[in-house]
Amino acid sequence: MTLKIGLIGCGGITQAHVNGWKGVTSQAEIVAVADVSRENAEARAAQIGTDPEIVSDYRDLLGDSGIDAVDIALPHHLHCEAIVAAARAGKHLMTEKPLCLNLEEVAQIAQAVKESGITMMAAHNQLFFPAVQQAKQMIMSGELGRVYMIHSLDCGARRAPLSPNKATWGQPATAESWGWRNDPTKMGGGELIDTGYHPTYRLLFLAGQQPKEVSALLGTYRLPLAAEDTALASITFADGMIGQVFSSWALRGPGAKPALFYIMAEAGQLWGEIDKLYYQPVGFSSPALVEYPGWDYGRSFGAEIKHFVDAIQGGYEPLHSVDEATLTLKVILGAYQSVAEKRIVAL
Repeated sequence: MTLKIGLIGCGGITQAHVNGWKGVTSQAEIVAVADVSRENAEARAAQIGTDPEIVSDYRDLLGDSGIDAVDIALPHHLHCEAIVAAARAGKHLMTEKPLCLNLEEVAQIAQAVKESGITMMAAHNQLFFPAVQQAKQMIMSGELGRVYMIHSLDCGARRAPLSPNKATWGQPATAESWGWRNDPTKMGGGELIDTGYHPTYRLLFLAGQQPKEVSALLGTYRLPLAAEDTALASITFADGMIGQVFSSWALRGPGAKPALFYIMAEAGQLWGEIDKLYYQPVGFSSPALVEYPGWDYGRSFGAEIKHFVDAIQGGYEPLHSVDEATLTLKVILGAYQSVAEKRIVAL
């Protein structure tokens, strides 16, 4: 049976989502899109190319009995309401990160998903990078021995182009173009709860154990934001392993190419990029290299969507559902609490 999909939210990130849905046309098709912006909805409908229905209120979409599942990609502060409504309407759902803004909203989501019996997946696309998947397999198989430390990164230096109006040169930049992302009440914070969500769930996925404590440092270095553009969080785990999240909109990470993670373990070091994985055993002077030709960031959306559809049709829980998304949020909220209270926070 081909699943009928509704797209809730038609902003920029959904361009990658639609490309991902186009890779599973034998299993699913988008039949409706919802957005308060008619322009955004029409742009996404044109990209889909099969003349989906356009509605301005996603509740109209949820009331359509012909729709089996929804893909939710709304601003952070709207996640909880939409997720709960979709679950209560009996729709399977995939939702963009973060899960929601606080633990009170988590409880509402968990209850709605449990009571409805629907399949819910947190859209943690970076778990599907092949380097992350293979690193997880190596950890679980014991090839690395005991893991001592994992660094998880997602950094990029954003710089606006030079304005042709020379009267603006040397003047402070404005944050007008950031829209709702420059409102901490809608974001739930700053960079950490947005892009920083990726290296956090990646760290927890690789660690595979319960985090115990978190402490963090936040900074605003380059961007005219009301909250942080850079975050560094340290997490300790049940067996004493240390994890570190470094995420930034203002600073590049170490190395010539963007690195996803570094793992220091008993048997050696393992580190990965989007299309490469390096392993250097103890005592070796250079690393072994595994390459994944043709892999780029965009392919991760196709992989996550394929997993979501397979989970619905196969009747099993997705890799990241309510529990995993909740744990990620707890670490991030704990990091913010650590900064506010200037202390280590127990999780």
